[in-house]
Amino acid sequence: MKNLEVSRFYQKRSKAAITFTVLTPVVIAILFVGVFAHSAPQQGCRDEIRIVLSSNGFAPSEVQHAPGSFAIAVENNLLSGEYTLRLKAEDGTVLSEIQVQKGSSAWTVNLQTGRYTLTEVDHAQWSCSIVVQ
Repeated sequence: MKNLEVSRFYQKRSKAAITFTVLTPVVIAILFVGVFAHSAPQQGCRDEIRIVLSSNGFAPSEVQHAPGSFAIAVENNLLSGEYTLRLKAEDGTVLSEIQVQKGSSAWTVNLQTGRYTLTEVDHAQWSCSIVVQ
């Protein structure tokens, strides 16, 4: 009788070991995919820099980004009226102008390595440097 009990014990243990051996890589894979998906940018999210416009100008006064295509998102939650934002290259070339009102505005740029300046045309002291490196 004892041999039968020992045999059943090892059969159960063997099944548990097989189940553990098969499931462990699956669980690890699920955890890996979950962590990777959480750290990767979500679909629909944009690669962007965020700048706040207020009566004191832009905050932050300098941002950095890698070369390539990305969005410049400007949040204006305080100022009413319409403002013209101008993006210039180091040599003074105007790359874009955009009209913004209260709320958020965003536009896409494709910038190479260099230093760019975002200003408001009627407020020269409002300035944000965009360093692309």
